Amino acid sequence: MITGAQIAAARELFEWPLSEFANKAKLRPSVVMRAEASPGEPVPTTAQMDALLQTLKAAGIEFTAGEPGVKLARKSGC
Repeated sequence: MITGAQIAAARELFEWPLSEFANKAKLRPSVVMRAEASPGEPVPTTAQMDALLQTLKAAGIEFTAGEPGVKLARKSGC
């Protein structure tokens, strides 16, 4: 399960303003705010969550079980 805090932490790794992340995910900023504000599993629709997660994963985010629950994935050849 990915939490709202993990989504917010992932966005912060890139220093993306909320509006930039929403634009990259092709969602409204209110959807991103709602997802990040969720104390547990975010409340957006499945399609909205897929858009958020795909955007973060395409940028190199890997979700982890520990704190803070996100990290930049190691690129091959680096």
